[in-house]
Amino acid sequence: MEKVTVDDLVKMGLGAMLMAKEKVENLVDEAIKQGDISKEQGAQLLDNMRKEAQEKVAETDKTIREEIHKQLKSLGVATKEDIASLRHEITALKHEIQNKQS
Repeated sequence: MEKVTVDDLVKMGLGAMLMAKEKVENLVDEAIKQGDISKEQGAQLLDNMRKEAQEKVAETDKTIREEIHKQLKSLGVATKEDIASLRHEITALKHEIQNKQS
């Protein structure tokens, strides 16, 4: 059995979102044709759904990043922040040593 990567999951999610978007657009178009809603209402509905989808994507992205960060930390992998902090400490120590040697 093939291993599913995070990249594969993202691609599947994007594909599903595109299919859902097309389906919603078709339903709205059909409702406009049948006179159930006006073009303006349809456009507003699609705009609201688009905004909501963008918010959900941002929330999901944040959640994924937090989970990855948590997992890397539990594995003991240094983060960018950890490395930056160590660089700062090294620079401070170098300055301290230079000052003592002067």
